[in-house]
Formats: sequence, C-alpha cells, structure tokens
Amino acid sequence: MNKIHNFVKSPITKRISFTIMILIIYRALFFVTIPGVNSAALAKLSNNSSLTMLSMFSGGGFENFSIMSLGVTAYITAQIIVQLLQADVIPTFTQWSKEGQTGRKKLDQVTRSLTLVLGLVQATGITLGINTLTNGKFMIENNPFTIIVIAVSMTAGSFIAMWLGDLITENGLGNGISVIITAGILVRFPSMINDVIKGVTFGTKVNWIRFSELMIGAAILILLIVWFTRSELRIPIQYARRAQLTGKDSYLPLKIIVPGVIPVIFASTIMTIPQTILMFFNAGQNSSWYRVVQTFFTLSTTSGVIIYGLMIIFFEYLYSIVQIEPDKFADNLEKQEAYIPNVYPGDPTKEFIQNMLNYLSLPGSLFLMLVSIIPLLVANSVSSSLQIGLSGSSILIITGVLIEIGRQIKGLKLKREYGTFLSTDFSLDD
Repeated sequence: MNKIHNFVKSPITKRISFTIMILIIYRALFFVTIPGVNSAALAKLSNNSSLTMLSMFSGGGFENFSIMSLGVTAYITAQIIVQLLQADVIPTFTQWSKEGQTGRKKLDQVTRSLTLVLGLVQATGITLGINTLTNGKFMIENNPFTIIVIAVSMTAGSFIAMWLGDLITENGLGNGISVIITAGILVRFPSMINDVIKGVTFGTKVNWIRFSELMIGAAILILLIVWFTRSELRIPIQYARRAQLTGKDSYLPLKIIVPGVIPVIFASTIMTIPQTILMFFNAGQNSSWYRVVQTFFTLSTTSGVIIYGLMIIFFEYLYSIVQIEPDKFADNLEKQEAYIPNVYPGDPTKEFIQNMLNYLSLPGSLFLMLVSIIPLLVANSVSSSLQIGLSGSSILIITGVLIEIGRQIKGLKLKREYGTFLSTDFSLDD
C-alpha cells in the first residue's frame, strides 16, 4: 500500500496526470463549433492541401470547424518572426534577449501581441478562402459581422491553446506547444492508417505486402530517429577549483540535432503562410500567384518538398545558435572559472562553440531533411491524401517529443532519489 501511495503522490505521476487532463480539455474544445458556418460545405474540402497542413497543428480542428481550428499556427509564426528579429535586426529585441528572465518576459509579450494580429489575419484569410472554395456556401450569412465573429472565435481558440500549452510546460511534461501538436497528430493516427490502407488497395483487394513494407519502413525510421536524436558530442570542460578538489572533468553534451524537432515544426508552419495569404485575398485557381504557391508551397509537388527540406536546414542552423548562444556560454564559463582544454577563454571559446554547432548542424540538418522528405515522396507516390499522414515530419515530431518527455521523467526520478537521500534522518547517538 505504501508503494501505491508513494506512486500516486509522486511528482512524476502528478505531472503525467496533469498533462493528460490538459490534453483531454484541449480535445473537448474541438466539439465547440463556431456559429454561423455550414459544416457540410466544409466536409467537401477534406482533401484540400492547405487545410490538411493546417490540421497538422490543430489535431483535425477543421473537420467540424471548432474554435480550436487555428491551433498554435499563429503563435509559432509569431515566435519565428520575433526570434529572427533578435538576430541584430531590431537592437531593442537584441538587448532584451540578453537581459535574462526580464528580457524574456518582454519578448514573450511582443510574441503574444503579434500572435493576436497574425491570428486575426490568418483566421480571416482562412474563412474567406473556404467561403470562396465552397462558392459562398460556407458562411450562412455573407456579411462582415459574420467574418469578424468567426475570426475572433478562432483567434480566441488559438490563445486558449497557447495558455494550455504554457500550463503543460510549467506543471506537466515536455514543451507544452510541442505536446499539443503531438497529441493532435496521434489523435488522427487511426484515420492515417485508414488512408494508408486505402492507398494500397487496388480494386477490392488490399496489398498487404505493400502495407507491411510501409509499416516496416516506418518502424526502421523511428529507430533511426531515436538513435540520431539521442546521439551527442561531449566537449570536455575543466573547472579550476573542482579539478583541484576531485581531479575530474565535466562535459558539455552537444546533441547532433541541437534544436530537436523545432526546425520541422517551423518549416511546416512557414509552408502554410503563402496559402493562407492567397485565401485572404481570395486568389482564384486561374491566378498566377495561385499557381506559383500551389507549385512551390505545397507538400504534394517535388519542388514544394525541396523547398520544405531547405527550410528545415535553414532553421536547424539558426536555432542551434539561438538555443546554445555561444557568446553567453563563453561568458558563463569565464565567470565560473572554467575553460575548454586548449581553447582560450572569451572570444576564442565563443568561436570554438560556434564552429562546433556548425559542424553538428550539417549532419543534423541533412538527417532531418531526409527523414522529412523521403517518406513524403513515398506517400505522394502511393496516394496524394497521405502527404501528411505518412510524412516523416509527423514521425519526427512525435518521436522527438516522446524522447524529451522520457528525458524529463528520468531527470525527475533522479531528483527524487537525491531528495530522498538528502532528507534521510541520520542518528549520531550510536
């Protein structure tokens, strides 16, 4: 009984329960539909590439056009913009990024304000686009007030998703936004498997050999992702005082894929922006801009897949620097009287870390790109409806988030064991 009691009361169990509870609430909000729309007209656009990509970040919120349809897309886009502007583009943002927790709060406020603007614009564009694609049958009443109500409802849902994600980050397991995206993908897995079966069905017979090949390929892909994600390069670090006391050195573990699945999430988000803009301006299928976007910013064409892969490489290099911050790392080492063997403190240490990140980003970015686009090309060859369901992007996000959650659980267990050891009562009477 004591073991059961300890298990129920443990911080890990509480965090797991809290995460599950938030995800259940998030999923329940999918049944809160937006008033003033015709869901039957929306059902006819189930294979639309733009909506399919957006659904990846909302967990299928476009099936009944709920308040959660927008998901966290606007927030992720705002994050990309703000973090890019920190790279010496806007001096104020750059200064805030160096002010620790205080500066981070200011940047978070800017990100949320930008999310509001982007959310309203994106929601309006999606609403107008869907209404155009359904020949005006999507909105029950075609007037500005209806558009405003729909846009505000979708943006409010996006902020609810942000809030729930923050709650998971603070009190649950993993990065909240990534966990929400992962949960959305997992919820759609049954329909994905059904799409796979349809893709390998010829006439009335299912080609189970082809299906088995795809499943085995997916399993091998997952194993490769796990191995690659857990691989790291250890850079020795010596602390002057600690070395004198213990004679042992420490290490800086740099992962081959430093930013994890962030490049994949951001690249996927960027792919949806041009199509949303087209929806906003009601660009028709005969428009030259429409043809350009459908050629270069969709995952169902070879050129679109190539651009998607190049964006993954770009974000891998960018966010490796953003996450590690070589200049801050060099300053912290110097303050702690630590150094990397054979590397001078200060600028030489900064340059060394920068070179290491560039060295690791090449194999890391190539791996992310290949894992994302090869299954995508295979899926497109089987069936166009599988462009998201079989993509390596989904597998990368799911695997990466689960690995991160496992790592956090391991850290909590270790912390709990140390806490138990330190809280033990010792008697010196004997």
